Amino acid sequence: MNSVKGQARALSTTGRVNAKESATHLIRDVKDDQKVIQVEDRKAFYLMNCENCDYTIQGKPIKLSIENCKNLVLRVEGKIMTGIVDIWRSENISLDFERSVSMFQLDNVNTLTLGLPDAEHFGSMVWAGVEDLTLRLGADVHSLSYSDLQSRNPDLRPDMDQFKTTVIDGSIMTEAIVRLDSGYPTTRAEEANYQQLERQKDEVLRPPVANDD
Repeated sequence: MNSVKGQARALSTTGRVNAKESATHLIRDVKDDQKVIQVEDRKAFYLMNCENCDYTIQGKPIKLSIENCKNLVLRVEGKIMTGIVDIWRSENISLDFERSVSMFQLDNVNTLTLGLPDAEHFGSMVWAGVEDLTLRLGADVHSLSYSDLQSRNPDLRPDMDQFKTTVIDGSIMTEAIVRLDSGYPTTRAEEANYQQLERQKDEVLRPPVANDD
């Protein structure tokens, strides 16, 4: 969420066009709008402070970011080159994708619908403080919410705890995120798999024991 957000901040504070600004297709402070938007290749698509808008997105944006928007409908027809979609501080958002999305990053979103052709087009989703999330993978519909997880674990903290949702063997799995020593975000299951792979690599690289005979 950082680089594109920084570009939008630059756009709001200066009238000069620089490299970062020209790399972002920004739509800001728009209400009651409906149209087809062609995003130039190698540009990030950023929606900020928009309300009651209905857009069809064409082209190949680098990534898609949505900040502080309400009552927004998006149909994304082209490929998102990095496969990354960021949404934060928004309400009542509906997105439909025709191509794969490798990573959704969601923070403080209320009422969100994400639609993809099938489970093969869905990579993973890192999220925190999200309520009323509907994930449509073809004909399969899955519902997620922070309050549901908190009802099963009252110790969860909405301002601190993050979760990762993936599809494993055709089933949706949501796990709390932990941090490796390097700071990389992962889950307990992924951490165990990572540690097992590291042990296997150590065994392969370990020099053979000398034979005194």
